[in-house]
Amino acid sequence: MSSKLPVVLLLTAVLVASVAVSTIPASNALIQRNFSYLNDNHLTVRTGNTKVCGDHLCAPGEWDKLQQGLSQAQLGNVTKSNATTTTTAAPSNAGTTNLCNLVKGALASSNADASVTQKVLSDLGC
Repeated sequence: MSSKLPVVLLLTAVLVASVAVSTIPASNALIQRNFSYLNDNHLTVRTGNTKVCGDHLCAPGEWDKLQQGLSQAQLGNVTKSNATTTTTAAPSNAGTTNLCNLVKGALASSNADASVTQKVLSDLGC
């Protein structure tokens, strides 16, 4: 009886594996693209389908300028003399000064070296 138990367990495992393989659908990551949907705009639904320009939400008219600039660059019509780049300022946060004061106080109470304090505060942008 004890010699038949491993054989029965092996057969049960094989049967369960074969049923699982035949019933679980295989995933295929190489699915051909559906070209009936050609809208590849970068949108966010969070604020009512507002367009995204780089790392920020587009200002009025900025999306059109961005698309025109991309089209001109792809066509090779942009030279270095008339190429314009837009830079966006980091969002200002009123809590930054409060954070700087808290960090400065914590470093002062821990008797940290002045060079360490200066390095930490400069890394925080204080």
